[in-house]
Amino acid sequence: MATRKSGIPLSTISPKFLHANSTSHTWPFSAIAELIDNSYDPDVRAKQIWIDWTRIRGLDCLSFMDNGEGLTRARLHKMLSFGFSEKKAMKFHIPVGVYGNGFKSGSMRLGKDAIVFTKTRDTMSVGLLSQSYLEAIGAQRVLVPMITFRRDGHNHVEDGGSLRAILSHSLFNSEKELFAELRAISAAGHTGTRIIIWNLRMTSNGETELDFDTDKYDILVRANTSDKSNMTPESEYSLRAYCSILYLKPRMQIIIRGQRVKSQLISKSLALIAQDNYRPSFLNKRVRITFGYNTQSKEHYGIMMYHKNRLIKPYVKVGCQCKAERKGVGVIGVIECNFLQPTHNKQDFDDTDKYRKIMHNLGIKLEEYWNEIRYKRKKEDPKCTVAIEDVLKVPDQVWVQCDSCLKWRRLPDAITELPDKWFCGMNYDPQFRSCLVEEELEDEEEDQKSYPKPFKRQRRNTKSLLEENIPEITQTQDEPALTTIQAPRHPATSVISGPSLAERSPLPLINLTAVSNSLRRVKQKFSAIETQMEVTPSFPVPSLTPPQELFFQTHWPALNEERKTLTQSDTLASKAACGMMEGIESHQGLAAAEETCERDASSGTGREYCSAAARIIELPLKNEKKWVVHHEGHDDDEEEEEEEECNLAEAQQWQDELMELMHETAEERDACRQELEVLQEHSAALEDERNQLICRLESAEEEKSKLSAQCDQLRTQLAELRERSQRGKEEKDDSCKLRTLRLNLSRLLVSFIPSLRLEHVDYSSDVLDTILIQKL
Repeated sequence: MATRKSGIPLSTISPKFLHANSTSHTWPFSAIAELIDNSYDPDVRAKQIWIDWTRIRGLDCLSFMDNGEGLTRARLHKMLSFGFSEKKAMKFHIPVGVYGNGFKSGSMRLGKDAIVFTKTRDTMSVGLLSQSYLEAIGAQRVLVPMITFRRDGHNHVEDGGSLRAILSHSLFNSEKELFAELRAISAAGHTGTRIIIWNLRMTSNGETELDFDTDKYDILVRANTSDKSNMTPESEYSLRAYCSILYLKPRMQIIIRGQRVKSQLISKSLALIAQDNYRPSFLNKRVRITFGYNTQSKEHYGIMMYHKNRLIKPYVKVGCQCKAERKGVGVIGVIECNFLQPTHNKQDFDDTDKYRKIMHNLGIKLEEYWNEIRYKRKKEDPKCTVAIEDVLKVPDQVWVQCDSCLKWRRLPDAITELPDKWFCGMNYDPQFRSCLVEEELEDEEEDQKSYPKPFKRQRRNTKSLLEENIPEITQTQDEPALTTIQAPRHPATSVISGPSLAERSPLPLINLTAVSNSLRRVKQKFSAIETQMEVTPSFPVPSLTPPQELFFQTHWPALNEERKTLTQSDTLASKAACGMMEGIESHQGLAAAEETCERDASSGTGREYCSAAARIIELPLKNEKKWVVHHEGHDDDEEEEEEEECNLAEAQQWQDELMELMHETAEERDACRQELEVLQEHSAALEDERNQLICRLESAEEEKSKLSAQCDQLRTQLAELRERSQRGKEEKDDSCKLRTLRLNLSRLLVSFIPSLRLEHVDYSSDVLDTILIQKL
């Protein structure tokens, strides 16, 4: 047992832990992503990583090679150990690694054995992490043979045993073969790391878990490949497709089997893009959510959840997307959840209260986007019957990554085809035609406002209007059953069930033509609103029973004269008519009127017109009852005539009261009109202020243009001064060279003409040239 000097025993790691640790990855691409992350993180800063399949000594092998900074001996030892993570952010590059476990769990998930070749500017190191080696020697704890070669030749003395272990239990049996792999790193760059994994995991059929034969430029998951369908995203079984969306904003090129992966800005590759904001209660800042439609396949949709730029959960169905009516089909949401904690395999988040709240609110935001897009499309083209998800779409924006500096550049929307390799010098925008220029700001960095939501605003306003103008017929447990009228088997008979109509207060009649006209206008208004919102109209088509038709025909001449007067107040008549017409159709008019009274009990005027509306319904029902009784054999005509006269008197009385209410409503309408005029004046003042601000903005733009022109002139002058300076410098250099040549010639002439005195000769003049010509 290993112990410290203090006598306290050290904890050790059993070789069995290597396999147990790898089981956190239930999907092979999850393990491959861990190895890609190690090259992407800022402590390595690789620009390219090559992933390939090879065969060494008859065994299938996976190889990973990057051109990053490489690993020193100490860093290599920590990478082969457990729990060491010293990665730090650099500028805007945040490391993905958190737990110091990615290489061990990832490599051992793919195969039983892995060897690491790494090269820095001063050293070259080789390390072995092998379950086969530990089984062969019967190790009781994890051992990692490791050797280092230094450029100065001072290698580690204790590396002899590690070298023998590596040569005996790896795929490389000589130092020459080890150096050949190290030289392969030099071919990719001066520094870097190369990892080879063998004894790959096999399926029950004796085949490797990864399929290298179906596509020579890709690596597939064999089980998912056989079960793939249109409903399965390609990233589930294709490593090339998975790597293309692995990072929210890719900073590294991934080359799989010799062909570069076409990375994409997932948030910029969508159609009908909209930016929304969400501020969690546990966070003091807004979180940006991008919504859009998948331009490749409508069947692949959901939320793409990233953490520190790394994909954690793809295509997560939320909210309405989980329901059977297939709402939200084709919609993709993109969010970076740096405030959540990923699990150890980086394929999920810890199931916490924060995570559940985020998922719930993502469902709400996604359904809002779905409704807004459909509302906008219906408004633009009301006759269109094709669902928005079935329309062929192209990305709203075109972004491309430079193959040299790896910066992302935005191209004009008309660009549809790009060459295999694209560089900043090919940019259409001269402002970003150099790799030295920083990336242009993305939309979410320029504008932090959420997209407009007219459908949500319209629905809120309409709901408020409907609650105010359209009473709902409800029944509580404490209320008696509502009066209903069942259709009789014989036209001369009818059955009335429910409370006795005689127990209710008698109700007079008003001008039904005016009420009907007002109701028709209100119905037209609400029908227009509901058409825009795609809501089924809630206004029933009124139908009259035979007693009601007989009643209207009897009293129509006496009430027809009041038509023009009653039509002066649309609002009051509409409210009274809503309860009346719903009551006529459902034969529950009194209950509807009472429900309206309870709803508008806060307003005196509301109580009065609701009471009037309720009483309007009673007379048709009372006459209907008498009509039924009459046809059942009760022929008391005199009582019926007296009752009708009383009803007419009551109708006239209530009609007068309704007129008074109309006048009061007209006064309230005048007050509202005055308030509207004040608001219009205020709006005009705001419009003037806005125009002033626009003028100031235009003047600022003009000043900016002038300053830009002056800057261009100064740049031109500076360039001319630099050219002049350069020419003057070149002339000065030529003059110095000529003076030196003449000085050397003077020394040579003195050797031929000893009497020649050159102390006062001006070497800048042609005197020496004249003497030389004379001598020649």
